[in-house]
Amino acid sequence: MRVPRVLAINPYIYDFAAYNFWSSPLGLLYIAAILRRNGFHVDLIDCMSVSEEKRKPDGRAPFRKHKVPKPDALKGVRKTLRRYGMPPEELSALLEGMEPPDIILVTSIMTYWYVGAMEVVDLARRVHPRSKIVVGGIYPTLCREQASLRFAAADLVVSSGELGDFYGYVEAATGRRPGFTPHMDNLDILPYPAHDLCRDIPFVPLLTSLGCAFRCTYCATSYMYPAMARRGVDSVVDEILHWHDRGVRRFVVYDDSFLFDSSRHAKPLLERIAGLPFPVDIYNPNALNAAFIDDEVANLLVSSGFREVRIGLESVDPGRQAQTGGKVTGALFERAVGALRRAGYGRGQIRAYILAGLPGQPWQEVRRAIDYLKALDVTPSIAEYTPIPHTPLFDKHKDSARFPVADDAIFQNNALFPYAWEGFTEEDLDYLKKYAKKG
Repeated sequence: MRVPRVLAINPYIYDFAAYNFWSSPLGLLYIAAILRRNGFHVDLIDCMSVSEEKRKPDGRAPFRKHKVPKPDALKGVRKTLRRYGMPPEELSALLEGMEPPDIILVTSIMTYWYVGAMEVVDLARRVHPRSKIVVGGIYPTLCREQASLRFAAADLVVSSGELGDFYGYVEAATGRRPGFTPHMDNLDILPYPAHDLCRDIPFVPLLTSLGCAFRCTYCATSYMYPAMARRGVDSVVDEILHWHDRGVRRFVVYDDSFLFDSSRHAKPLLERIAGLPFPVDIYNPNALNAAFIDDEVANLLVSSGFREVRIGLESVDPGRQAQTGGKVTGALFERAVGALRRAGYGRGQIRAYILAGLPGQPWQEVRRAIDYLKALDVTPSIAEYTPIPHTPLFDKHKDSARFPVADDAIFQNNALFPYAWEGFTEEDLDYLKKYAKKG
C-alpha cells in the first residue's frame, strides 16, 4: 500500500520587526509527529530561516529579512515593512523539487501574520494543484470567519479545538484512517514534536502544560484552552533525555502557568532536572508568575538550569494590576526578586515585562515601572500591547483603536501601536524604549 505523503510548512511572515526569540512552530511539529506515528511520510519546510552566523550562545538568532512594499492597508504607516524568513522563490523551488504531497499543512500563527500564510497557500496551490491544503493555527482559532474567507485556496481551515475534524479530513483525503488520534487534553500520550525534521535543533521547547490558571484581560489562552492540562514529571524528563541524546543542550519553557500549584508540578519537575547527570540550559520567554517565586522555587530554578529568569510585572499601578488580572502585587514582586537574588541571579539575569500601549494608559505609568525595576536592579523589557480577539480588553476597546482591529487582523500588530493617543504617542514609546536601556 502506498504511504501517504504530508508536507508541513511554517510560512514566512511580514512585519515591521521580528526576531527568533526562541520561537518554534510547535503545534505544527506536534501534528507532524502524530501523522508520522500513524504511518504517514512527513516532510517539513520551515520558511522562518535565521542567520546562523549571528546566532547567540543562548540559541536566539535574527531571521533573514528583505525590505518589501507595504500593502494598501498599511500605506500610511511610517515604518519599514520586511519579509522575514525564506524568499518565495526559494520556497517555490523547494516545492517544485519534491514529489506532490497528498496533504499540505500550513500553520498561521500570530493573527497579523496571515498575509505570509496566504501567499504560501496560494504558492503551494499553484505548484501542487491536486494536493489537499489544510490551514490551522492561532489565526484560524481567534479569527475564524476572517481566516475562512482569506484562505479560499485551502481545502480545510481548522481551529485548535477541531482536531477531530482534522483527523476525519485526513482519512477522507488519503484513504488511510489514523488509528492514533490524541487530543490536547492528555499531553502525556503525545509523541515528541518532530524537531528532527528541522535542519538543525538549536533548542527544544518544552510544553509541560497547556492553558492557564489565570484570566488576564489581555490574554487569549483561556479562550483557546479553557481547561488546564499538565504532563507528568516523568514524561517531561524523558523528553529532555531524548533530545539530549541527540545533542540538544538548550530547552525553552513555553508554559503560561508553569509555577501555579508548584508543589504538584514545577517543584518536582525542577528537582528531577537538577538531578540529571548532565547540565542543561533553560529559558522562559513567557513570564513566570512572580507571586509563586519564593526561596525554594528560586533555588530550584538555579539548580535546574534556568540561565536567566523572566517575570511579569506589567504595571506598578495597583489599579492597572487589578484590571488586567491581578496576578501580582508590588510586595509579591519584591519578594520574588529578593529570592532570586539570594539564589544567585545577578545583574542582567532577572528581566521583567512591562505592558505599554494599553487602552487609555498614560506613558508616565510605564516610566514609573521602569524606574521601579531599575531601583531593584531588574532589567525592564517593554511589551507593547497586542489587541487579541476573544479577550476582555479587545471586546471592550476594539472600537476605540486608531485602526479597525476587529475588521482586519493585520491591524492587531503591536508594532502599529494601535492605542496611541495624546497621552501616549509613538514618540513617547520610542523615548521609553531608550530610557529603559539606560544604565
